Formats: sequence, C-alpha cells, structure tokens
Amino acid sequence: MTGTSVKIHTSSAELRKTTVKENAKCLIICSLLAVATFQYGFDTTIINGFQAMQGFLRVFGEPSAVPGVFAIGTVFQQLITSLLQAGLICGSLIIGPFSTYFGRRATTFLASVIACISVTIQITVTSRSPIYVARLLMGIANGLYVNVIVLYISEVTPAHLRGATVSVYQVFTNLGTFTGAIVSNAFSTGTSKASYRVQLAILYAIPIWLAIYVIFIPESPRWLASSERYTEAERCLRRIRGGAYSEKEITEELFAIKESIRIERENSEFTDWRDIFKGTNLRRTLLCMASSSFHPASGINFVGHIHSFFQIAGQSKPFIDNMIVQACGFATAIASVPIIRTFGRRPILLTGFTLTTLSMFLVALLFTLAPHSSSAGKGMVAMVCLFNGAYGHIAWVIAGEIPSNKLRSYTFGLAMTVNFFFAWLTVFTLPYFINASELNWGPKIGWIWFPSNLVTLIFIYLALPETKGRTLEEIDELFMQHVPLRKFKGA
Repeated sequence: MTGTSVKIHTSSAELRKTTVKENAKCLIICSLLAVATFQYGFDTTIINGFQAMQGFLRVFGEPSAVPGVFAIGTVFQQLITSLLQAGLICGSLIIGPFSTYFGRRATTFLASVIACISVTIQITVTSRSPIYVARLLMGIANGLYVNVIVLYISEVTPAHLRGATVSVYQVFTNLGTFTGAIVSNAFSTGTSKASYRVQLAILYAIPIWLAIYVIFIPESPRWLASSERYTEAERCLRRIRGGAYSEKEITEELFAIKESIRIERENSEFTDWRDIFKGTNLRRTLLCMASSSFHPASGINFVGHIHSFFQIAGQSKPFIDNMIVQACGFATAIASVPIIRTFGRRPILLTGFTLTTLSMFLVALLFTLAPHSSSAGKGMVAMVCLFNGAYGHIAWVIAGEIPSNKLRSYTFGLAMTVNFFFAWLTVFTLPYFINASELNWGPKIGWIWFPSNLVTLIFIYLALPETKGRTLEEIDELFMQHVPLRKFKGA
C-alpha cells in the first residue's frame, strides 16, 4: 500500500502497554534463558587466552627457540578459531529446520547437550585432532544458542518491551567476555594442565543450567500456534503473561497471532524454506541479513586482537587495557537496555554509526599521522564503548522481529550465517593487515572500516524501517501491505 495513510487491522494493536513490574514473570523467564550467550562470550575469550598460556601450550603447542617455552603452531591456531566459526555457521543453518519442527525449548536442550560433549572432549584429550572436533561442536552449540535465544525472546515479549528484553542478549555476551578476561588473566601464568582445564570446566555451568531450565519454561506460543497447537499456545501465553493482561486481552492476542499465520499461509506460494526468497518475504530476508551484518561492518571483530592493537599503538599494559575495554563494554551494554525502549531502533543506529564512522576515521588518521600514538588505542576503546552502548544489541532486536512468524527461524538463521561468515572473514584476514611481518597496518586498518561504517550508515537511513512498539503481527501486516519505509512509524 502506497497511499497517504496506512491502517493496522490486527487486534493486537489495541493491547495496552503494561509496566515492567507487571511483566516481571515474562522478563525473568527471558533473562534466565539469555544467560546462554554468556557461554559464547566466555568461551571465545578464554580460548584466545589459551594461545599464550604455557599450561595449554605444553600440551598442544610446539617447542620454541627459547628452551622450556612452548608456542602455538600457526595451523593449530587458525583451526581452533576457524572451526568455531564454522560451527557457528552450521548451527545457524541447522536452527531453521530444527527449531521449526521441534520448537525453541528442544533446540536449547540440543545445544546444551552438544556443549557438554564439547567441553568434556576439550578437558580430557591431550592430542590435537579431538580438539578440532570439540571446537566445531562448541561452535554448533553456540550457534544454536545465539539464534534460539533471540527467537524465543522476540516471540514471547510484549511489543513495547521487546527491544529492551532482546538487548539483555548483548549484556550477557559482554558479561561472558568480561568474566572470561578476568579468569584468563588469573590463570595466565599457569604452567600445568589444570590452568586451562579449570577454565574449560566453567563452561559446564551454562549448558547444565539450561538443559534443566528449559524443561520448566513455557514453549513459544507463536511457535505452537504456527504448529496449530492452539490449546497449548493459549496455556503458554497465559503462563508467560503472568497476570499482566486480562483473559480478554490474552484471547485477543492469541487471535491476532492465529490470524497473522492464517493470512500469511493464504498468501504463500510455497510451504517450505524457499518462502524467505518469495514476495514480501524477500524484502524482510534482505533487511534481516543486512541487520545481522552491522556487527562485522562496524569492525568490532577486531576485539579478539585488541591487545595487539594496544601494543602497536604504544599502550604500556595491553592486557590490562583489554580488561578495561571489556569492563566498559559490559557497562555500556547494561546502559543500552533502557535506551532502546525510549528512543527506538533507527535513531540509535543512526547516532551510533555516525559516531563509530568518525571513530574509525580518527583512529586511522591519528595512527597515520603519528604512528604508535596512544590516541589510536584510546580510539579503539571508544569504538568498543560506542558499539556496546549505541547499537551492538539492536542488530539482534531488528533481525529477530523483521522476519515473518512462520519463517522466523529460517530467516534469522540465514541472517546469522551471514553474520558469522563475515565475522570469520574479518578474523581470518585481520592478522595479514596488522602483523609486522605482513602489511603492518596496525590501527590504520580503520581506513577499511571507516567507509564500511559510512556505507552502513547510509543504508540504515535509506532502507531500515522503525519497528519500535510494533507487535510481530503488526510488522507482518505492514510488510504484506508493502508499506514504505517512511510510513512504518506513523502507520
């Protein structure tokens, strides 16, 4: 519809906005599930630390030129990081069919089992080949986790609280990264096997908790409704709402969900995953993929090498500086939760990418004009804080709410596959740009991320709609009516 006005007909548009206190039960359910992303942040951080830990290198490393000191082999180093990324991609591809047929809770349980198997292998073996298998499995588990958490939270949270609740995803990711940095630093001088095995054992906590927790939480009502299990959907919706809405309002919400699914099916030419590339779903798929690409486009994946950037930039204590960066990231991620509820998606993204575009430009310029300047290192810290506080969490919010109800797991899984692919590409090629034996650009890599941020900023301004406060059914209707970008907010 391209007329002067657009009317939303779904009955869920009439539901009142309830308070955070009234929705406490729903928010607690979602928050305790979102701890899954702690696993991802913690795992990636300690594995980076293992690469410089003698206790780990005495088992899996190679003798160096210095007697009694071991170093990590190049192939082994590349594989333990690349196989994790490959697993993340596999997990994102699996999520579509598995979560569609078996549900969100079963997907979380499967991820927990795979994670426990991976941790057990990494703790017990002393040869490299099983480690490769374990890193791939951990990637699959984390890929399932990061996908299903956003799907579940997006589907069960009231529209006016959805953005803030999904943002908790980023908070726990940063908490995992921050905790991992502290633990890794505490064991950094260890020379025994226990120095890395204790860290790996911590990874049991999250999957064991989630494997038990998902038995007791309600399934996603929208997934149940899409499977035509309406009685269960109503029961789960009532449990999740926890008294925040009246029986009449719950009935209206369930009716809106059922109507949206019915209309979507009537307008679908196909009944399988190919729907994501057909009709109005194609626009939604492209927007979802673009949103998930905001992270690698920003250049944030340099965090895995940030201690190298600090060394190149002349910072005297790069490992301590890294812990400070992670602490800043965690603090700003917490601050971002109420911000998205107040300002919406587009304003935060436009402001955030404007600032990070300038940040990357200044980092590159400062290091070009004054190599080894500490200002470049400070610019990197600013970039991380801007990412976490301004827009790091919003990519997942948008990617989780843009897809149609029926195809959400397929569309989001594909989008996350794109995200992890570009993240892998960045991590894999970054050493070539920053290492002294190669191009030796150091922070001048900002000359690549400056235009990347700028292009993303332009895309957001021209193509990304505002979905703040919209129910998922309203978003469905807006796309099916071909509503232009500028009319999403006022429709």
